[in-house]
Amino acid sequence: MTTTTLIFSSASKEQRWVDQISKKFIREISIDISTENPICVFNIPKSITVFKPEAYLPHMIALGPYHHMVPHLYHMERNKISCAKSFCDGQGKIKFREILIKKLKELDHVVRGCYHSYLDLDDNTLSWIVAIDGLFLINLLQDYLNLVELGNRKVVGHTTLSRDLMFLENQIPFVVLKEIYTIMKTSLSETDVDDSKLVLMMERFCLANSPIQMSSTASCSYNETSHLHLLDLMYHLIVNNGFPETERSFQEGESSESRNSSQDLEDIEEDMNSACDNIGEITKLAMKFGIGRKILKPVQVIQDIPWDKILTISGQKAVKDPDNNEGLVVEEIKIPSVYSLHYYAGITFKSTSEGIRGIKFVEEEATLYLPIITLDHNSEVIIRNLVAYETAMNYSNSGLSFSQFIDLLSGIIDSAEDARLLKEKGIVKGELTNDGIAELFNGINKTTRNAGNKTAAKINKYYKKRLTVRMFKFMKKRWFSLWKEAAHLLSVVLMLLFLLYSFCEFYGCPRLFRGSD
Repeated sequence: MTTTTLIFSSASKEQRWVDQISKKFIREISIDISTENPICVFNIPKSITVFKPEAYLPHMIALGPYHHMVPHLYHMERNKISCAKSFCDGQGKIKFREILIKKLKELDHVVRGCYHSYLDLDDNTLSWIVAIDGLFLINLLQDYLNLVELGNRKVVGHTTLSRDLMFLENQIPFVVLKEIYTIMKTSLSETDVDDSKLVLMMERFCLANSPIQMSSTASCSYNETSHLHLLDLMYHLIVNNGFPETERSFQEGESSESRNSSQDLEDIEEDMNSACDNIGEITKLAMKFGIGRKILKPVQVIQDIPWDKILTISGQKAVKDPDNNEGLVVEEIKIPSVYSLHYYAGITFKSTSEGIRGIKFVEEEATLYLPIITLDHNSEVIIRNLVAYETAMNYSNSGLSFSQFIDLLSGIIDSAEDARLLKEKGIVKGELTNDGIAELFNGINKTTRNAGNKTAAKINKYYKKRLTVRMFKFMKKRWFSLWKEAAHLLSVVLMLLFLLYSFCEFYGCPRLFRGSD
């Protein structure tokens, strides 16, 4: 009989639990989750982080409550407190506890409403955390703006610190930054206080660190007053650059025809690999028993044919993650690689200045237009967190398409050669090597599940029409099917020869195997 152990050993502990739950309940129902201040700082689920968890966790500094108490990040706490102290003792002489902390405590329900996870912190603790971290972030952005105006971005840009500011779980809500900024300016006796300077600082930081071409807030249709945090600002400056939303060219579903074609090619490859494995096993067994090399030479020739390279014409396949012991697979959209599109279908690539909304495939020109993407060692973190943010906010369902753009790049960039070709066309820039670029995009899992990619479907349709591709399809239908049968027949013949050889070794057949070793 199974015994159950109660978590309460006394009535006093039961009462303590009731008190804690009642406080949490009252605090949660007081949180105002509105369209003006929606949930925007998310804990990223394991289903997204599983392929590369280090791309979603801060390495140097924690901002906000999610990672505030992580031991290896806490060494930066002294720097953050020193920064906050400089505002208290500076020209403004902010009365930290009396003014800033008090005001943030009044906004406690608004601040909590910005966070996806329940914050098991009292209002005083949460106010101190976001106040110190918010002051540190504003100071960092202000220093960065000054460096940009002086023509020097190297001190802050492209560092571990600037990368950590772009983690989704590390965001400070704009409502907090705005309140802190207003109190700072008021303490300086400024009568006309607005947040335009704060937005400008955030915009300049995003502009310098974004891997994708982006618009400015001056030309962006996105409302300045609705910024949710730094990552949200970068996201909207990227997706709102270019054409109006109604003219987007890659929102529709991927054709079932292209999916079926890719599945057929995968089935053929599996059959061929299975046949080759059978031949290989028979060959090893024959060598073990000493059958002559003259019989096995044709078999070796067949095995040495580079079937994998032949099948690259079919396009990108799913890639296994070598660092995952559970055999998880990085899934990509079904589309040929840059190399295959260029050399087998005659498709060329050109850059567009219209951002991700300028992505289009013009069949008459056989040209795929892509925005310029600049990649450095921080780019993967930024890309992954932008995709995670879009997924969490369900922006992809409303027509925005950053995830689909990354899915498209992940589909067509399969190798260093693909990266080299895009570099030659001026589409991919930056300090990453060709191998590094291929590794980056081969490691990003497909995010679009229900919605497909209209550009990919259009390219796949065009690709299958090309003469060279038709030849490949003819070979697939005729020669590969013949090869499959021939491979199985060869396996049977080898097995019969092996049995005959064994029989003759035992009973003696000198004339039959006179020429063997």
